Amino acid sequence: MEKITLSLILFLFNIAVFLFVGAVEGTSASRSQPRANKLVESHCRHTRYPKLCMTSLSNYVTPATEPQQLAQAALKVSLVKAIYTKAYVNKVCKQLQQTKSKDYQAVKDCLDQISDGVSLLFNSVEELHHLNLDKESEFVWHRSNVQTWLSTVLTDVFTCMDGISGYKLGGYKVKTTIKAKVLNVAQVTSNALALFNGYAVRHRDSHHSNSGKINKP
Repeated sequence: MEKITLSLILFLFNIAVFLFVGAVEGTSASRSQPRANKLVESHCRHTRYPKLCMTSLSNYVTPATEPQQLAQAALKVSLVKAIYTKAYVNKVCKQLQQTKSKDYQAVKDCLDQISDGVSLLFNSVEELHHLNLDKESEFVWHRSNVQTWLSTVLTDVFTCMDGISGYKLGGYKVKTTIKAKVLNVAQVTSNALALFNGYAVRHRDSHHSNSGKINKP
């Protein structure tokens, strides 16, 4: 656990740099090159939440962005959202524990699920770096890992929301805030999974196409 926590802390620094540089470069690109926005739109239209997809990724894309880079950006955005949500739920959890509220256990269970989601998103971002391998069998292995982990994240966040639905959690505002943050994690993760699947299909088609050309007599 300590190793994972340390890795997350170190990785957060890289994400902070990514978000800052991406915001600067992406904003400049979107102003001078409308093709960047069209690129995001063309990929985001295949997601479940296209408007959210565009707003969350438009600042991190240039006309030269590849599908793998877009999937990486989506995963990093999901990870950041999950980390912020975990921090808020953890704060509420501590407050309920101090007041010995009967709602504490429900929020603690939610916190455990969000924490698990953070770890799985972190693993997914790391795994994506290995997806440009030439061996198709290894690509399939890494692809399966990411798809499984992201699907589990979605299960975790919806389980969290279902688990807290019958509790007050310290007041209407607190409960509403938790559910909104958790739902946002679910939505951006759903979009990230769709973008990743799109990238995986393109990689597979490209690999098969190249293999067919090589095998021709």
